[in-house]
Amino acid sequence: MTESTNPPDILKKKALESVIKKANAGDQNALRLLRKFLDLQPQIWNEVGDVAKIAEKAWITLIANGDSLIQESLQKKLAALKQEILGDSDHIFGQMLADVIRATWLEMHYLMSVDADATNRTAGQSTLMIKRLESAQRRYTSAIKQYCQIKKLLPGEHRQPDLRIFSPQQDRA
Repeated sequence: MTESTNPPDILKKKALESVIKKANAGDQNALRLLRKFLDLQPQIWNEVGDVAKIAEKAWITLIANGDSLIQESLQKKLAALKQEILGDSDHIFGQMLADVIRATWLEMHYLMSVDADATNRTAGQSTLMIKRLESAQRRYTSAIKQYCQIKKLLPGEHRQPDLRIFSPQQDRA
C-alpha cells in the first residue's frame, strides 16, 4: 500500500476536509481547529496562501487554453525568469517584486496576443483593449524599475564597496 492510500492518511484527509467544510459554514470550533492545524503545518498555509502563485496559475490557464505543452512551457519559462531575476538573492522584497514582474509579464504578453486579432471588434472594444494593454505595460515597467531600485538599496546586492582612501598624514594621526 502506498502512503497516499494508507487508511490512517485517508482518515486524516477526510477529517481535515470535514473541519474545513464546517469552518466554511461558519462553525467557530471548526475554525479554531483549522487554525491550530495550520499553526502546526506552515508548509500548507505557505503553499495555499501563495497568492502570487495562484495569479500565475490563473494566467497560465488562460493563456494555455487547455494546451499542456503551452502550460508546461510557461511554467518552465517563469521558473527560468525567476532565476534570472533573483539570481542568488533571497531577500523578501526582491522575491515579491519578481512575482509582480512575472505576473505582469504574463498579463502584458497575453493582452498583446489578444490585441493582435482585432477581427470582429468594435471601436469601443479596441479602445478598451489598448487601454488595458497600456496599463499592463505600465505596471510591468514599474515593477522592473522598483526591483532595480530595491536591488540598489539592499545590502550586499551588487553594491560597490565603500573604499576610504587616506593620505599618509591621516594614517599616522
